[in-house]
Amino acid sequence: MSELSAQLASALPEKFGHGPEWLSGLRKDAADKFRAHGLPTRKDEAWKYTGLGMLGQGGAQLSIGSETLVSGLAGPKPLVEAELQVNMIDGQFLEAAGNPRDGLTILPLADALNKGVSGLQALLESLMDPQSGTGSSNGFSALNSATLNSGLVIHVAKGIDAGSLSVIWSTHAAAAPMLFNSRICVILESDAKLKLLEQFESRDDNANGSNIVLQSDVGTNAVFHHMRFQQESDDAALITRTEVSQQTDSEYAYYGFDLGGGLVRHDLHTSLVGSGAKSAINGAYLLDGNRHVDNHARVDHFAPGGFSDQYFRGVAGGSGRAVFNTAVCVHPGADETEARQSNANILLSARAEIDTKPELEIYADEVIASHGATVGQLDEMAVFYMRSRGLSEQEARQLLTTAFCRSVSDKLPDQVLAEVISQRMMDVMPQGDVPG
Repeated sequence: MSELSAQLASALPEKFGHGPEWLSGLRKDAADKFRAHGLPTRKDEAWKYTGLGMLGQGGAQLSIGSETLVSGLAGPKPLVEAELQVNMIDGQFLEAAGNPRDGLTILPLADALNKGVSGLQALLESLMDPQSGTGSSNGFSALNSATLNSGLVIHVAKGIDAGSLSVIWSTHAAAAPMLFNSRICVILESDAKLKLLEQFESRDDNANGSNIVLQSDVGTNAVFHHMRFQQESDDAALITRTEVSQQTDSEYAYYGFDLGGGLVRHDLHTSLVGSGAKSAINGAYLLDGNRHVDNHARVDHFAPGGFSDQYFRGVAGGSGRAVFNTAVCVHPGADETEARQSNANILLSARAEIDTKPELEIYADEVIASHGATVGQLDEMAVFYMRSRGLSEQEARQLLTTAFCRSVSDKLPDQVLAEVISQRMMDVMPQGDVPG
């Protein structure tokens, strides 16, 4: 076990918080798993290209989510205005602003645990199911469950269009870097709709780490649009895991944008358990300096007539490194499934690196599937054309790379948000090495 894993394991309390007996058992089992296996290492296949050296060097201290929030804390300015906004500081619920629509319930996780929200126990216990793995590759999930107390529960009642909800995550600098753990549970009953925007951005640059797990149960014919934007400091770490279970004719669409962060890892997993379910996972990542972004996505088709699409675009300059691994598994009985995968990347520097690996497993009939991955450089003829129209070398390259990534932001259902994110991408677009 690494020094960091041992340090975090020693900080886990023997008894943690209050709540029902099943919750105490879940925390204890997770803590035992973490003490036995620790955090993932490069020996774990899913983590072979992503090390945790930055977290270890920073000596991150474990937050167990029971600390009192400092008064006067404030998060960043919202990307766009939302009907309802929730501020999460240091992994904990701080405040909510706005009026939720009838049928939309939002509770701090600690309150929801005490109230016994329907379906919450099964959702929380499913993360530590033995079938999901018990080794160090799931170390962050075990750590999250072992400290389970902070977070948010979002419930949308049957047939309700809950509108837009913005959740803003930020951390504040302390005497030593901290590792915050938090959980979001999203439950959409049949025919419900929700647009959720997660914004990760801190006002003061710091070297904190955030370990966030989002679990969602999307009911029959329900629609869940999930946007995630992060622009943390180059010393910050963000580890997320997203687990979505989709029922018949449901729709889940994810749009992720990584514009910052020193160490970023996203694990995205959707299970299409009902027939006719649709899943779309989209993302764009921009890297410069020594930033590292790792996207691991997996879609499991368990029922017939499902559709999934994975579409990612990346730009890497400086000594940035991106890792992209996406897998689609069409299980027996999931006939007439359609699955698409596309990952294209631009390298702007000889020092930058991108590792991409799409995977397909098909065990059903009448399946339509395609996948492709490319890593290349800007088209110099296109650069020349733009310069012939009066643009400088830098302006031409910036415009071309921004247009390349706009193919992701243009997919957003909110055009105002799409324009805001496109401008943010242009503002931080890596410049790369200009040929001599």
